[in-house]
Amino acid sequence: MISKKLKALPTKLRDNLKNQPRLFGTCIFYDMQKDQCGIHSVRPEVCRGFGYHKDLVCFRKPELATKEPLTFKEKPIGYLSIDFTWKHF
Repeated sequence: MISKKLKALPTKLRDNLKNQPRLFGTCIFYDMQKDQCGIHSVRPEVCRGFGYHKDLVCFRKPELATKEPLTFKEKPIGYLSIDFTWKHF
């Protein structure tokens, strides 16, 4: 789903997202300029729960993390910054 989403993005938008300078560990699809997810509609389950579960607290709004730790339905396959890079897509 992520590959399809990236192929559907306008080339300029995809290139801007791909070529942004990043801090180590920052998701490769996080749009630093717009402060939002670049693949929001197809983001993985862990991203959907980020900020709302006690084990996935967002430093910007920690008060939102009121749900119990997330039990994953999807099998984790790696990090979108370390294990997967743009060359995989």
